[in-house]
Amino acid sequence: MKIGIMGGTFNPIHNGHIHIAKAAFDDAKLDKVLFLPTGVSYMKQGVVPSFHRFNMTKLAIEDYEYFDISDIEVKRPGFTYTKDTIEELKAINPEDELYYIIGTDTLYMIEKWYEPQYLFSNLIFLVADRGDENSKLKAKELSERFNASISFLNCDFLDISSTYVREKIVNKEYDAIASMVPEKVLDYIKTNRIYDELSIPEIIRILKEELPEKRFYHTIGVRDMAVSLAKKYGVDINKAEIAALLHDCAKYMSLDNMHAICNRYFFNLTSLEAVNEGLLHSKAGACLAVEKYGIKDQEILDAIIYHTTGRPGMNTLEKIIYISDFIEINRKHSPKLPEYRKRVFYDLDSVLIDVLYDCIYHVKSVGHDIDSKTEETFKYYTNKK
Repeated sequence: MKIGIMGGTFNPIHNGHIHIAKAAFDDAKLDKVLFLPTGVSYMKQGVVPSFHRFNMTKLAIEDYEYFDISDIEVKRPGFTYTKDTIEELKAINPEDELYYIIGTDTLYMIEKWYEPQYLFSNLIFLVADRGDENSKLKAKELSERFNASISFLNCDFLDISSTYVREKIVNKEYDAIASMVPEKVLDYIKTNRIYDELSIPEIIRILKEELPEKRFYHTIGVRDMAVSLAKKYGVDINKAEIAALLHDCAKYMSLDNMHAICNRYFFNLTSLEAVNEGLLHSKAGACLAVEKYGIKDQEILDAIIYHTTGRPGMNTLEKIIYISDFIEINRKHSPKLPEYRKRVFYDLDSVLIDVLYDCIYHVKSVGHDIDSKTEETFKYYTNKK
C-alpha cells in the first residue's frame, strides 16, 4: 500500500492539516493517510499532553474513510523521534511505500532531525508548497546531498496557524476560528478546557474543599517549603508553587479511578504501582493536574510524577518537591527533620540522599516492597558524591 504519514504535535489540529492531507491523498494517489500525533517532542516544549492531542486528531478525521490514526508515538516513553516511528511502521508492514507529508517550514528543518539520512532513505517526502521559490532550491539541495525523493503538492495554501488558534482559544474568541478548526475539535476544546489553566487561588480553593483537613495543611506546608527553596535555588517560583499544591491532588482517588485516568494518558504502570495507591497517586496526580486544573507545563507534571519515587538525574524543581514533601513543617515523623530543614538551604543534594535513604529504610522496615526507581535514584546520587 501507499501510505501517507501526517505527523505533528497537532496543538490543536486544524483545517489546514486536513486540507494538506486531502491534497496528498489525491496528488500521490495514496491508499490512506495515517495521522501520527507526537508524544513527547524533543523539539517543542509546552504542548498539550498527548492524550488530548490524540483525541482531537481522532475527532477531526473520523468522517474521512481514507484517514486513519496511530498511537505509536503517544504511547512511546521518552522523547519522540520520527526515525523510531518509521522503523516501527516498516517492521509492521515492510511492503508499504511510505510518504511523509510536510510543509515548507519543515523542509528547512528536517536535516536537523534525528538521523535524517535514514529518513531520506526510507521516505518519499510530499511538501505542501507555500509559493516560496527558495523551497524549490532547498528541495534540490536536499535531494542532491541525501539522495532524497521530494515532490511538491498541488494544493492551495490555507494560512492557518496553530499558535493563532491557541491565542484565540485562550481569549475565548471562538468565532474568530470557527472556520479554521473542525467543529468537533472546537467542542472538545471547550468541553475539556484544553487551553485553560486555573489560577493558584482557584487551585487552593478546590483543594481546600476536596482534601481532608490534615492533607490540605500538609499540602500548604509543602507549598511553603517548595517556594522557599525555589527562591534559594533560582527555580521558577510559580512552577514550584503549582507542583507543590497539586502533588497529592489524586491522593484520595480510588485505585480503579487512578488506573482509569492513567490509562487515558497512556501511562505504563509497574506491577508495584498497579496495586499501590501510595505510588500510583503521583502518576494519577499528574493526569488530574492536566485534566482538572489545566496544567500543561511538563516540568510541573514531572515534579508531580516523581515526588514519591524520585528518579536519576532529577532537575532542581523535582528535587525540591520530593524533599519538601518529606520535610515540610507539619511533618513529625523523624527526629532528623529540624536538621534537614536547616541543611537543605545550603546543601540540597545531601538532604536528597538522606531523604531517599530514610524512605527506603522506612518502607523496608514495615515489610513493604520498595519501588525500584527509588533505589536507583539513591544509588545514582550516592555515586555522584
